[in-house]
Amino acid sequence: MGCGSSSSKYQPANDLDSGRIGNGSGQNQGNDDVESDCFVKIKAKDQKIKELEGEIDKLKADSKSKSEEITRLREEINQLRDVLGVLNNPRKEQELLESITDGTKLMSIQEDPEDGQRTDVPAKRPPPKAATRQRHVAISGESVKQSEVTSIDFTEYPKNAEQKSIIKTGILKNDFTKNLEHAQIREIVACMKPDHHKAGEWIIREGEPGQTLYALAEGQLEVIKGDKVITNMGPGRVFGELAILYNCTRTASIRALTDVSLWALDRNIFQAIMMKTGQAKQKQHLNFLKSVQLLQDVPEAKLVKIADALEEEVFMKNEFIIRQGTHGETFYIMVEGEVLVTAKLDNDSEPTEIRTLTAGAYFGEKALLGDDKRTANIIAKTDRVVCLVVDRASFKQLIGPLEDFKVKDQEYREREKKAAENLRESVSSASKSAPSSKLNSGSMRSQ
Repeated sequence: MGCGSSSSKYQPANDLDSGRIGNGSGQNQGNDDVESDCFVKIKAKDQKIKELEGEIDKLKADSKSKSEEITRLREEINQLRDVLGVLNNPRKEQELLESITDGTKLMSIQEDPEDGQRTDVPAKRPPPKAATRQRHVAISGESVKQSEVTSIDFTEYPKNAEQKSIIKTGILKNDFTKNLEHAQIREIVACMKPDHHKAGEWIIREGEPGQTLYALAEGQLEVIKGDKVITNMGPGRVFGELAILYNCTRTASIRALTDVSLWALDRNIFQAIMMKTGQAKQKQHLNFLKSVQLLQDVPEAKLVKIADALEEEVFMKNEFIIRQGTHGETFYIMVEGEVLVTAKLDNDSEPTEIRTLTAGAYFGEKALLGDDKRTANIIAKTDRVVCLVVDRASFKQLIGPLEDFKVKDQEYREREKKAAENLRESVSSASKSAPSSKLNSGSMRSQ
């Protein structure tokens, strides 16, 4: 009895405990579900925040890029306004025209030995076909005499590869110097000398005569026009070019925000480089023209005019310079690289490789005389091919009537044809005598 009553006495307690345990387990399961749900929601919101932050970063980058573009365009506008201001000033416009005429040969002024008259012939050039044209007019602020060029000391200052790259990049990014020729850029980079300024010092003052071209290597500068800061400049920028190119006063002030390291080039050195490289280029072009069979009887004064009208054009590997069957108007002289000559012969379905031409070769000269179709393909074989080009219209304007050239060309073709016939006859004769030669050589070896 005692055991039974004792057992029944504690049974409710056991049931109660059991119930409590059951209720606690259900509550814990509910809490886990809530936590899991909250975790999922928090994770989703974190992901959304990351996406929004990414969009914000992208918008910031776009805004920065647009701000930089706006700043660049404002600088270009200011520069163009300054140039227009120079051109609207009659005195400065006359100085500019005189300097361009003297320094860059936009007008080719020569003494014609045939009539003793001085002729001013505009150097008409063919319109650019693409962004590959590399010959650009080097504009000089004022003319430099030949005697001055030979007396100028072209001192080259040592620079490492990185320093050279900074200067060259700045020149190529500048709208007014990017069209300089490679030889001119190379000379400018070599002759720039180091220059240093402390923070707060003025490098250029608005309204003062400009004597120096600068390239910023290290530090920060601010550009001020009037009392307003237009923009800031960092390393890799070239400035001061307007006064050098157009012989005008400084159009803005530039002050060092930090200690800065610059590369500087004086105007007289710049001008001498323009003349020296221009003369070397003209001499090279003239020598190329003298090697052309069709032009060998042309007076040198007229060849000089053609040399002034020549432009450089660059072709990339596998690019067609001339296509067989098309009408040609342009004459080419190779300066750099190799080209492949191919043509469809007789009834061939595919072009046949004929030969390879290298620097110094020329082609397309028949286009100067008439509208004949091209007889072969000329294809760039190396990574970079540079040609000097002149079109028929410019050639005719500079040289005059082409009838004499057509007669000489016909004579040249007849000589070439006769030479080819003689070569074929000699080859044929050699092939006929080949068996006896082999027999004789065999007997000689057996002896």
